[in-house]
This record gives sequence, structure tokens and C-alpha cells, in this order.
Amino acid sequence: MHTLSPDTHPKVERLHVELLRNAPIWKRLQMVNSMIKTTWRLSWQGICERYPDEPLDARIERFIFLLYHDKVMARKIAVSFKNRDEIGK
Repeated sequence: MHTLSPDTHPKVERLHVELLRNAPIWKRLQMVNSMIKTTWRLSWQGICERYPDEPLDARIERFIFLLYHDKVMARKIAVSFKNRDEIGK
């Protein structure tokens, strides 16, 4: 078996794969869910750091587009957030 990670020793990688294969499905799904949430948080944080002067609705539009690659949907969601915030003022 060739290694998937060049910085991981082959024995350690085999152990990781074995542990994943033997984990119950609920545990594997929990790990996937955690990775997705972490990716979303890091993506949002990156957008906020790169575009700190943009209004919130513009950053939301960027985030939704990043997740779904749909400009129309991203714009609609960003506008709905902006409208919701304006109504609450």
C-alpha cells in the first residue's frame, strides 16, 4: 500500500485506516460532520479576514457562493439577510 500522506509514516497511516474502517458508522459520520463544520468556520473566517471592510451581506454572498457555486442563490440569500437586518433596526 502506498501512503496517502507523504509526511505520515506508512505504519501510522495503516493504523489510521484500520481504525477508521473499524469505527462504527455513527462515529465516521460524526467525524465527517465535524470536518464540514470546521471547513465552513475556516472559510467564513478567511472571508472576514480578507474583506473586513465589506458589509455583512457582501461577505455572506461570497460565503454562499463559495459553498454552492450559485451566484443567483448567493445574491438572494445575501439580500434576505440585509433586508432582515434593516427590518430589525
